[in-house]
Amino acid sequence: MATYVNGGVLSWLMTAIAWGILIIGAIFMIRRQKHQAPFWKAFLVFVVGVFTISYTFEPRGIMVRIPILQLAVLILYLTLRRKNGRWERYRRFAWFGFAGNILLAIMALAAIPLSSIVYPSDDPATYLSNPEKVSLVQSHPAASNVSLDQKKLAEQLDGMTEAQPDGESWYRESTVEGEDQSKAPERFPYLLSGVEPKWGSGLSSLIYVEGNGKGLLILSGDTQYYYQLSESIIKGGGAE
Repeated sequence: MATYVNGGVLSWLMTAIAWGILIIGAIFMIRRQKHQAPFWKAFLVFVVGVFTISYTFEPRGIMVRIPILQLAVLILYLTLRRKNGRWERYRRFAWFGFAGNILLAIMALAAIPLSSIVYPSDDPATYLSNPEKVSLVQSHPAASNVSLDQKKLAEQLDGMTEAQPDGESWYRESTVEGEDQSKAPERFPYLLSGVEPKWGSGLSSLIYVEGNGKGLLILSGDTQYYYQLSESIIKGGGAE
Protein backbone atom coordinates (compact mmCIF):
# COMPACT_ATOMS: atom_id res chain seq x y z
CA MET A 1 0.00 0.00 0.00
CA ALA A 2 1.41 3.43 -0.90
CA THR A 3 0.89 5.84 1.92
CA TYR A 4 2.81 8.19 4.15
CA VAL A 5 3.03 8.98 7.84
CA ASN A 6 5.23 10.87 10.30
CA GLY A 7 4.71 14.19 8.53
CA GLY A 8 2.23 15.71 10.98
CA VAL A 9 -1.12 17.20 10.01
CA LEU A 10 -0.22 17.62 6.33
CA SER A 11 0.50 13.91 5.98
CA TRP A 12 -2.77 12.83 7.54
CA LEU A 13 -4.70 15.45 5.55
CA MET A 14 -3.24 14.31 2.24
CA THR A 15 -3.87 10.68 3.17
CA ALA A 16 -7.50 11.46 4.03
CA ILE A 17 -8.01 13.31 0.72
CA ALA A 18 -6.51 10.43 -1.28
CA TRP A 19 -8.61 7.80 0.50
CA GLY A 20 -11.71 9.95 0.11
CA ILE A 21 -11.18 10.12 -3.67
CA LEU A 22 -10.57 6.38 -3.87
CA ILE A 23 -13.61 5.39 -1.80
CA ILE A 24 -15.94 7.71 -3.71
CA GLY A 25 -14.51 6.43 -7.00
CA ALA A 26 -14.99 2.81 -5.93
CA ILE A 27 -18.60 3.41 -4.87
CA PHE A 28 -19.34 5.19 -8.16
CA MET A 29 -17.77 2.35 -10.16
CA ILE A 30 -19.68 -0.35 -8.25
CA ARG A 31 -23.03 1.38 -8.71
CA ARG A 32 -22.48 1.85 -12.45
CA GLN A 33 -21.63 -1.79 -13.23
CA LYS A 34 -23.76 -3.48 -15.91
CA HIS A 35 -23.73 -6.93 -14.35
CA GLN A 36 -24.48 -6.19 -10.74
CA ALA A 37 -22.12 -7.78 -8.23
CA PRO A 38 -22.98 -7.59 -4.53
CA PHE A 39 -21.86 -4.21 -3.26
CA TRP A 40 -19.99 -5.51 -0.22
CA LYS A 41 -18.11 -8.12 -2.26
CA ALA A 42 -17.05 -5.62 -4.91
CA PHE A 43 -15.96 -3.13 -2.26
CA LEU A 44 -14.03 -5.83 -0.40
CA VAL A 45 -12.17 -6.73 -3.61
CA PHE A 46 -11.30 -3.05 -4.06
CA VAL A 47 -9.92 -2.81 -0.52
CA VAL A 48 -7.89 -6.00 -0.92
CA GLY A 49 -6.56 -4.69 -4.23
CA VAL A 50 -4.98 -1.71 -2.46
CA PHE A 51 -2.50 -3.89 -0.58
CA THR A 52 0.81 -4.42 -2.36
CA ILE A 53 4.46 -5.24 -1.82
CA SER A 54 6.08 -1.81 -1.88
CA TYR A 55 9.40 0.00 -1.90
CA THR A 56 9.61 2.32 1.11
CA PHE A 57 11.66 5.48 1.58
CA GLU A 58 11.36 8.42 3.95
CA PRO A 59 12.23 11.92 2.65
CA ARG A 60 11.80 14.75 5.20
CA GLY A 61 10.29 12.33 7.72
CA ILE A 62 7.38 11.46 5.40
CA MET A 63 7.16 7.75 4.72
CA VAL A 64 6.39 6.98 1.08
CA ARG A 65 5.60 3.50 -0.24
CA ILE A 66 5.79 2.91 -3.99
CA PRO A 67 3.85 -0.22 -5.13
CA ILE A 68 6.03 -2.82 -6.83
CA LEU A 69 4.19 -6.16 -6.76
CA GLN A 70 0.41 -6.51 -6.68
CA LEU A 71 0.29 -9.67 -4.62
CA ALA A 72 -3.35 -9.15 -3.60
CA VAL A 73 -4.56 -9.03 -7.21
CA LEU A 74 -2.63 -12.21 -7.97
CA ILE A 75 -4.27 -13.99 -5.01
CA LEU A 76 -7.71 -12.77 -6.08
CA TYR A 77 -7.07 -13.97 -9.63
CA LEU A 78 -5.99 -17.43 -8.49
CA THR A 79 -9.02 -17.63 -6.17
CA LEU A 80 -11.72 -16.31 -8.51
CA ARG A 81 -10.64 -17.73 -11.88
CA ARG A 82 -11.83 -21.18 -10.84
CA LYS A 83 -15.38 -19.86 -10.55
CA ASN A 84 -17.06 -19.17 -13.87
CA GLY A 85 -17.13 -15.43 -14.66
CA ARG A 86 -16.13 -14.31 -11.17
CA TRP A 87 -12.71 -12.92 -12.07
CA GLU A 88 -14.11 -11.04 -15.09
CA ARG A 89 -16.78 -9.52 -12.85
CA TYR A 90 -14.49 -8.38 -10.04
CA ARG A 91 -11.13 -7.73 -11.67
CA ARG A 92 -11.73 -4.04 -12.43
CA PHE A 93 -12.34 -3.37 -8.73
CA ALA A 94 -9.10 -5.14 -7.81
CA TRP A 95 -7.15 -3.20 -10.42
CA PHE A 96 -8.79 0.03 -9.33
CA GLY A 97 -7.51 -0.66 -5.82
CA PHE A 98 -4.02 -1.23 -7.21
CA ALA A 99 -4.22 1.95 -9.29
CA GLY A 100 -5.21 3.78 -6.13
CA ASN A 101 -1.69 3.16 -4.84
CA ILE A 102 -0.41 5.51 -7.52
CA LEU A 103 -2.69 8.26 -6.25
CA LEU A 104 -1.56 7.65 -2.66
CA ALA A 105 2.08 7.79 -3.74
CA ILE A 106 1.51 11.04 -5.67
CA MET A 107 -0.18 12.62 -2.65
CA ALA A 108 2.69 11.46 -0.46
CA LEU A 109 5.26 13.03 -2.76
CA ALA A 110 3.17 16.22 -3.00
CA ALA A 111 3.28 16.51 0.79
CA ILE A 112 7.07 16.94 0.70
CA PRO A 113 7.23 20.39 -1.01
CA LEU A 114 4.10 21.46 0.87
CA SER A 115 5.78 20.53 4.13
CA SER A 116 8.86 22.54 3.13
CA ILE A 117 6.69 25.61 2.57
CA VAL A 118 4.51 25.35 5.67
CA TYR A 119 7.25 24.02 7.97
CA PRO A 120 10.60 25.31 6.62
CA SER A 121 13.39 23.22 8.10
CA ASP A 122 15.81 26.17 8.29
CA ASP A 123 13.44 28.36 10.33
CA PRO A 124 14.04 28.13 14.11
CA ALA A 125 10.37 29.04 14.70
CA THR A 126 9.45 25.68 13.14
CA TYR A 127 11.07 23.93 16.11
CA LEU A 128 10.36 26.58 18.75
CA SER A 129 6.87 28.05 18.57
CA ASN A 130 6.56 29.04 22.24
CA PRO A 131 9.66 31.07 23.22
CA GLU A 132 7.73 32.84 25.97
CA LYS A 133 6.99 29.55 27.76
CA VAL A 134 10.29 27.67 27.65
CA SER A 135 12.83 27.52 30.45
CA LEU A 136 16.55 26.84 30.75
CA VAL A 137 18.01 23.72 32.35
CA GLN A 138 21.62 22.75 32.93
CA SER A 139 22.72 19.86 30.73
CA HIS A 140 26.40 19.79 31.72
CA PRO A 141 28.39 20.21 34.97
CA ALA A 142 30.18 23.19 33.40
CA ALA A 143 26.92 25.16 33.29
CA SER A 144 26.54 28.24 35.49
CA ASN A 145 23.53 29.15 37.59
CA VAL A 146 21.75 31.32 35.03
CA SER A 147 18.19 31.82 33.79
CA LEU A 148 16.59 32.37 30.42
CA ASP A 149 15.61 35.81 29.17
CA GLN A 150 12.41 34.78 27.39
CA LYS A 151 11.76 38.29 26.08
CA LYS A 152 15.11 38.51 24.29
CA LEU A 153 14.65 35.01 22.90
CA ALA A 154 11.24 35.88 21.46
CA GLU A 155 12.51 39.19 20.04
CA GLN A 156 15.42 37.54 18.22
CA LEU A 157 13.71 34.37 17.03
CA ASP A 158 12.99 35.73 13.54
CA GLY A 159 16.33 37.49 13.17
CA MET A 160 18.74 34.70 14.02
CA THR A 161 21.66 34.06 11.67
CA GLU A 162 22.25 30.49 10.56
CA ALA A 163 25.87 29.41 10.70
CA GLN A 164 27.70 26.23 9.82
CA PRO A 165 28.00 23.92 12.86
CA ASP A 166 31.58 22.87 13.56
CA GLY A 167 31.13 19.67 15.53
CA GLU A 168 34.78 18.61 15.29
CA SER A 169 36.08 21.89 16.69
CA TRP A 170 33.45 21.91 19.43
CA TYR A 171 34.41 18.38 20.40
CA ARG A 172 38.08 19.34 20.70
CA GLU A 173 37.13 22.31 22.89
CA SER A 174 35.20 20.06 25.28
CA THR A 175 37.92 17.40 25.53
CA VAL A 176 40.65 17.90 28.11
CA GLU A 177 43.25 15.15 28.05
CA GLY A 178 44.14 13.66 31.44
CA GLU A 179 41.47 15.57 33.36
CA ASP A 180 38.04 14.83 34.71
CA GLN A 181 35.72 15.27 31.71
CA SER A 182 32.98 16.58 34.01
CA LYS A 183 35.22 19.62 34.55
CA ALA A 184 35.95 20.11 30.87
CA PRO A 185 34.39 23.12 29.14
CA GLU A 186 31.20 22.59 27.16
CA ARG A 187 30.13 24.93 24.37
CA PHE A 188 26.41 24.17 24.83
CA PRO A 189 25.88 23.54 28.57
CA TYR A 190 22.17 24.48 28.61
CA LEU A 191 19.03 22.93 27.20
CA LEU A 192 15.66 24.56 26.53
CA SER A 193 12.84 22.79 28.37
CA GLY A 194 9.16 22.87 27.42
CA VAL A 195 9.86 23.37 23.70
CA GLU A 196 6.89 22.95 21.36
CA PRO A 197 7.29 22.79 17.56
CA LYS A 198 5.04 24.60 15.12
CA TRP A 199 1.54 23.18 15.38
CA GLY A 200 0.90 20.29 13.01
CA SER A 201 4.53 19.79 12.03
CA GLY A 202 4.92 16.49 13.86
CA LEU A 203 8.54 17.39 14.57
CA SER A 204 10.53 16.74 17.72
CA SER A 205 13.84 18.37 18.56
CA LEU A 206 16.39 19.21 21.23
CA ILE A 207 17.54 22.82 21.48
CA TYR A 208 20.84 23.55 23.23
CA VAL A 209 21.96 27.03 24.27
CA GLU A 210 25.53 28.21 23.89
CA GLY A 211 27.45 29.06 27.06
CA ASN A 212 27.44 32.79 26.30
CA GLY A 213 23.73 32.73 25.42
CA LYS A 214 24.39 33.87 21.86
CA GLY A 215 23.84 30.62 19.99
CA LEU A 216 21.28 27.83 19.61
CA LEU A 217 22.02 24.31 18.42
CA ILE A 218 18.87 22.57 17.17
CA LEU A 219 18.95 18.79 16.79
CA SER A 220 16.05 17.25 14.87
CA GLY A 221 16.35 13.68 13.68
CA ASP A 222 19.69 13.31 11.91
CA THR A 223 19.95 17.03 11.17
CA GLN A 224 21.44 19.86 13.21
CA TYR A 225 21.14 23.62 12.80
CA TYR A 226 23.25 26.28 14.47
CA TYR A 227 21.93 29.82 14.90
CA GLN A 228 23.75 32.87 16.22
CA LEU A 229 22.05 35.72 18.11
CA SER A 230 23.13 39.33 18.41
CA GLU A 231 22.30 39.50 22.14
CA SER A 232 22.63 36.94 24.91
CA ILE A 233 19.40 35.24 25.99
CA ILE A 234 20.68 34.20 29.41
CA LYS A 235 20.96 36.33 32.51
CA GLY A 236 22.69 35.98 35.84
CA GLY A 237 25.88 34.10 36.66
CA GLY A 238 28.03 36.72 34.97
CA ALA A 239 26.50 36.08 31.54
CA GLU A 240 27.02 38.78 28.95
